[in-house]
Amino acid sequence: LTAFTGTVSAEMDTPLSIYQLAEKNDAEILAAYSALTAERETKRQSVGALLPSLVLTGEVASNRENVETTNGVGNAGDKTFGSHDVALTLRQPLFRKDLFTDLSITDSNILVAESEYKAAQQDLITRVLQRFFEALAASDNLDYSISERDSIEEQLEFTRKRYKAGRSTVTDYLEAQAAFDLADAQVIAAQDLLKDSLDAIKEMTGVTPKTLAPLGKKFKPITPDPLDSKHWVKEAEDKNPTLIAARYQVQVASYEVTRFKSGHYPKFDVVARYGTEETGGYLGDRTTDDASIALQLEFPIYSGGQVSSRVREALSRKQEAKDEMLGTHRSVIRETNKVFRNTITAMNRIKALSAAVKSTETALESIRAGYKAGTRTNVDVLRAQRELYKARLDYSASKYEYVANFFQLKNITGNLSENDIQIINAWFDQ
Repeated sequence: LTAFTGTVSAEMDTPLSIYQLAEKNDAEILAAYSALTAERETKRQSVGALLPSLVLTGEVASNRENVETTNGVGNAGDKTFGSHDVALTLRQPLFRKDLFTDLSITDSNILVAESEYKAAQQDLITRVLQRFFEALAASDNLDYSISERDSIEEQLEFTRKRYKAGRSTVTDYLEAQAAFDLADAQVIAAQDLLKDSLDAIKEMTGVTPKTLAPLGKKFKPITPDPLDSKHWVKEAEDKNPTLIAARYQVQVASYEVTRFKSGHYPKFDVVARYGTEETGGYLGDRTTDDASIALQLEFPIYSGGQVSSRVREALSRKQEAKDEMLGTHRSVIRETNKVFRNTITAMNRIKALSAAVKSTETALESIRAGYKAGTRTNVDVLRAQRELYKARLDYSASKYEYVANFFQLKNITGNLSENDIQIINAWFDQ
């Protein structure tokens, strides 16, 4: 599979078509969604712990009773009898500091999961673009390697004829043959690189990609607006989902401290019970119905120092979360500045390499004319050909490098979405 110049057809893949497949099949985004769904489910559990609980209990037993009497009063002896009872118990928490705090922890964990899922969504877009353009670069590399090999082969044939005619030296011929062998080896390496890059796309989509649509004449670099790294750093500080998730992690850790401290707090419930019991024994068979409602207070006094130890652990975990958030914050700032600079550099490289391609094309034409006139050597021609193909390959790669950096800038600042893929798709020949 190679990049193809022409119009985009149904038999071609674009970043949008690859993204649409990856969105449904990529293992990482599917796992992130499952994690978010699972975390949202914990909210129902935390709420449920604060609602009334209703428990039905039952018991069936076989009993043996041995009765001894004094002064001959009553019936003495062994008696065996069965009994069973059924009870329905309703418990409603009135004051449970730990349960109320668990609800806050759950809410914060959901915010963490939502931020991480958004980061995963943006990461998927970034991976799609990165791997798509890596495959395009590998495709270009193969195309240029084949073109260079074919051009060197023509030069080899031209040199061979000149050598047979006595107009060229054996050194020129051997140099041309060595250049061809090297170019042929580079084609083989380029083929392997392209296969690997296509496999990377298949890893996300589960489907072997079709022919990749090329960038067309509609491609035009978008200048970051504004051209101020401080603006983009501020955007990242406010919107980067990974940094936001780290902040919520600190919030979770703070609630964890409160939850463990609640081990010193009382628990206050209302308990209602209704039961019936049928039994026998010394007093004969009897049925007992009972109903009760009570306020139950449980006040912890001492638990072997476990509560205090858990509080100290939670405080350390909270500090750990703060330190990790600080590290994430610094990393986001550094990466934002780096990607911003790389984006500007890539834009400048596109302009410079476009000019370099034109100048090397002109230089090659001049050197070929000089070789035919006898003023240039075969080595000069081969060197000029390599410089031209390298300039073309670098020019092509600079476009892909720009795309990767520009949209990574949007990613790190939390502004990347599927709409951006629509923008990219407009760059391809239609």
